Amino acid sequence: MLFVVENNGYAESTSRDYAVAVDSYVDRAAGFGMPGVTVDGTDFFAVYEAAGEIIRRARDGGGPTLLECKMVRFHGHFEGDAQTYRGKGELDDIRKNKDCLKKFAAMVTKADVIGKSELDEIDKDVLALIDKAVRLAKEAPSPTAADLLTDVYVSY
Repeated sequence: MLFVVENNGYAESTSRDYAVAVDSYVDRAAGFGMPGVTVDGTDFFAVYEAAGEIIRRARDGGGPTLLECKMVRFHGHFEGDAQTYRGKGELDDIRKNKDCLKKFAAMVTKADVIGKSELDEIDKDVLALIDKAVRLAKEAPSPTAADLLTDVYVSY
């Protein structure tokens, strides 16, 4: 069993530091005799490596492991969240320094794995797929009343 915690620092609008008595969710896992790893969840390669290690451990019969990915939240917990609980300049810093897509692009272009023009083409293709999915969803017929409960409850 792999437990992945996406730790964005907040529980709706309460800081994790205020609400949780430990510095890391890995410490909580240790209380259950479970090892854990904390990684920078905005670093694709760090997550990939850590996940690979704990997946190998699980497949080798090593038992459960917790992977804590320290993340950031670009938007509020809900639409319209004023985010008054955030510190001054916190969002600007996040957008400038902790955007996982910008970090990934910088790392792969610096390592000459892929060029900026290729990344731009991927972005263009993805935006086209999103536009198509939105168009198809809007064109789809509305669900019937019977559809509203389909796959919502388990039938025993």
